[in-house]
Amino acid sequence: MIHILKKSLAFMVLFMVVVFGMTHGIARGEDIALANLPEIIRNAGDKAIPNAKWNKAVKNSDGKHTWYELGGVDAKGRKVCVSVEPNGDIDEIETEIKAQNTPKVVLAALKGKFPNFKITAVYEIRDDQDKIIRYDIDGKRLNDKEEITISFSGDGKFIKIDD
Repeated sequence: MIHILKKSLAFMVLFMVVVFGMTHGIARGEDIALANLPEIIRNAGDKAIPNAKWNKAVKNSDGKHTWYELGGVDAKGRKVCVSVEPNGDIDEIETEIKAQNTPKVVLAALKGKFPNFKITAVYEIRDDQDKIIRYDIDGKRLNDKEEITISFSGDGKFIKIDD
């Protein structure tokens, strides 16, 4: 009986080590009240998207790197998100756009690679120099139970799928 308990305990410990090992390096976010957001982060977000109404702030860390995300709506009522480094440098500026405003080359690439993909949202991702980095397209393929995000460059090259 004790031998079985020791064996079960060993398997449980091994399972926990594997699970914790797999989560190492995955970003973990901590919601921050907007009133407690460092001023340098708030100023960077306001500069990146003037007149934005921020409604969410998150401090993220992957164990090696820390960054902040500010989410809200811009002056045109579009969903926006700004990723900001702790020193105030902008990493990315994400703006929701209408699917019909997505470049035709990106939509053609999506249709060519995933012909039955149903779009639920499209986000244009820019850097701090207003250069398009990529388009993130949310939606589902035929057999997907959950939404996925498919990323394409501005010229229609497939980048990745985030499940």
